[in-house]
Formats: sequence, C-alpha cells, structure tokens
Amino acid sequence: MATDETRIERGFFDANRDDKLVDVVKLKTVNMASPRIFISSTCYDLKYIRENLKFFIKNLGYEPVLSNEGGVFYNPKLHVQDACLAEVPTCQLFVLIIGGRSGTNFKESNKSITNHEFLEAVKSKVPVFALVEQSVHDQYYLYLANSGNKDIDSNKIHYPSVDSIKIFDFISSVQSQVINNALFPFSDFEGMQSYLRQQWASMFHSYLVNQQQTQSVTDVLRELSKTNTQIEYLSRQIIQSLGDNVVQAKIKAYDLLIESPLTSYLATWGIKVTPQVILAHKTLDEICHDQFQIDKGEGFSYTHGGPPYRGTKQLIQKVRELYVETREKLCKLIENEGLKKEDIIK
Repeated sequence: MATDETRIERGFFDANRDDKLVDVVKLKTVNMASPRIFISSTCYDLKYIRENLKFFIKNLGYEPVLSNEGGVFYNPKLHVQDACLAEVPTCQLFVLIIGGRSGTNFKESNKSITNHEFLEAVKSKVPVFALVEQSVHDQYYLYLANSGNKDIDSNKIHYPSVDSIKIFDFISSVQSQVINNALFPFSDFEGMQSYLRQQWASMFHSYLVNQQQTQSVTDVLRELSKTNTQIEYLSRQIIQSLGDNVVQAKIKAYDLLIESPLTSYLATWGIKVTPQVILAHKTLDEICHDQFQIDKGEGFSYTHGGPPYRGTKQLIQKVRELYVETREKLCKLIENEGLKKEDIIK
C-alpha cells in the first residue's frame, strides 16, 4: 500500500530470455526532514577526521554541514565568514573539533573562525558536542599548571601538539560556558564515533521521556478542567439552596484553589490538597514532610509522581512561593466572609 513517504511501482522483465516473468519492486522514498549537524574545526589538519565524521553522520540519516563542501549557503551579500556564522542557527546540532592548529582569525578579531562558530552556536542555543585531540587535551592541563607560575616564562614553553597557546584559551572559553561546556578528549575516530553515538542516543531518550511527561501533565490538567466545571456547577446549586455562610465560604475557597496554578503543580506530584489542609499548614514542606529532591539543571522542569517530589531548585522554590501566596488568599477570603480559618478547618 502506498504511503505519503513511499510509492511502490511494479514492473515485469524477461529474465535471461527464458520467458520467466520476474516481479520487480522499485521502492521510491521521498526525502524526509532530518537533523542538520554543523561540523566546526580547522580544515587541513583535521581533514580525515572531518571526512570520516561526514560519512558517519550520513550513515545515521542526518545531514552534515561542512563549510568546505558546499553545505554552507554563501550569500553574495555577506562575507564568506559571516555566511558560515549565519548557517549555524539553521542547524539542530553542532560538533566542535579542537585540534592542534588555531586556524584563520575571524576578520579583524584575534579569535579563530572556529571560535566564533562555537560562540554563535551557544548564542543560538544549538546543542554543542565538543571534542579535543587527546594530546592537545593533556598539554592543556600542563599549560594551566604553569600559567600561574611566576618563576617560568610561559612564552618560552614549547607545546609540541599545538601551534599557538590561543588553542588553550579557546578550550578554557568552551569550559567556562554555563551550558554547552562538555569537552571529550579523543585519540582516534573510533572513540569519537562511539562518544557521539552514545550522546545522541541519550538525547533521543531524554526527548522521548520529556514527551511522555508532557503528555501526563496534559492529561492531569484536562481532568482538572473537567472537575473544575463540575465543581462550579455544584457550587452554584449549593449556594442557591443553602444560606449557611460557612458552606458558602468553603465553596468559594475551593473555587480559589482550583483556579490557582499551585493545584496543577501539586497534582503532577500526586499531592491532593483542600482549603482546610492549606489553612492548617503554614508551609508546603509541612504537607510534604520535606520530602523534596532537587534535580540538577536550570529552568522549571520536574518529574511526575512522588515522594520524593523531584524538580529543579527553581521549580521547587516557585511552588513553595505559590503555596504561601495561595494560603494568604484563602485567609483573606475567609476574613472577608466574617469568619476565622478555624471555622473552615473544623
């Protein structure tokens, strides 16, 4: 059966003129979108590494982008070096290879083109996979060990694996980045290939896990939305039929809680709260018995389920603040109804 991606054509031909008809299947595959991977390095000293890496990437079904092989669009209105930089944000991955040659400087800058390509990838938030030749990596630490020694003239130290100590400065700039700062030393292409294959497989796994977590959160929020609609309807019916101000205050408290983003965060951790529970506990940690686990990383990511209740430091701090804010609103609501929080808690 033909699909959007594939069309099968059947034909017949006479095999060896013996009147045998052989069914021939020609499979035509339409090109699908694939990740573009920018390869950044000096060209001449790393020529064979670049060539092997190009075929490795192609065999994975990805598109390698190399400045010396026509992968970069050289806009006539741009300097060729600017054209290379302009291509970086169009790629989904960035492979940086640091060898023993510093390469050509970028225009009037004292930094190499490769250095500027790396900084453009960081600026554009393109994931960077940086590799450095083992001998260069070893001498880099020798350079660091002697850079602060005032008894040694650092300009007179010879490093056989590099043509300029600017390479060491470049390595330092890579490792000083807040993100995209991992650096893997390699001694041959096999080691490089194994590292990249493992890293990209891990990236794909992380993507799938995040997709599953996002779907779980979406399902929870959808259920909350349904519940919210039901509670609003019941609230209106009860308010109309009951004159008890305590009952009416409780209904308003539930409405406030459902509208609060705090409820969504707690639901993803499997924590169920009521206005009574929040009014009875001053902090979130009292409810959760301080069973938080801080994950590494930046932003507001978190893991579904618990305990322990896992998330980044920023996320957990935000939920704690939301709890205090929601509790203050509940207290204010109860006060405006002429009640005390004890009236609701009991």
